[in-house]
Amino acid sequence: MANYSHAADNILQNLSPLTAFLKLTSLGFIIGVSVVGNLLISILLVKDKTLHRAPYYFLLDLCCSDILRSAICFPFVFNSVKNGSTWTYGTLTCKVIAFLGVLSCFHTAFMLFCISYDETDL
Repeated sequence: MANYSHAADNILQNLSPLTAFLKLTSLGFIIGVSVVGNLLISILLVKDKTLHRAPYYFLLDLCCSDILRSAICFPFVFNSVKNGSTWTYGTLTCKVIAFLGVLSCFHTAFMLFCISYDETDL
């Protein structure tokens, strides 16, 4: 199986410090907004008794899943970018993080389907 990551190492490690700073700042902003925003929506859904219905339970599940993805997967990507876009955690960790990312995407698609299919009105 061909692995092209070694061919791209020179290109990725020669990026300017400004580019690396902008990437890290953007990733940090995405992580922070994702965790805080989904946490606030989750608190609202739990506290407001009028939102204790099926579509909002699906939305709460979606928020919790997004918080976990942001708190588990994104820091590995952040640290990888910080290290010059090289993966330093080993093959097994790479496979586990990739699996969690794909699982999260399919879970998100399924929850959005459940929210849209639910016959009760929001």
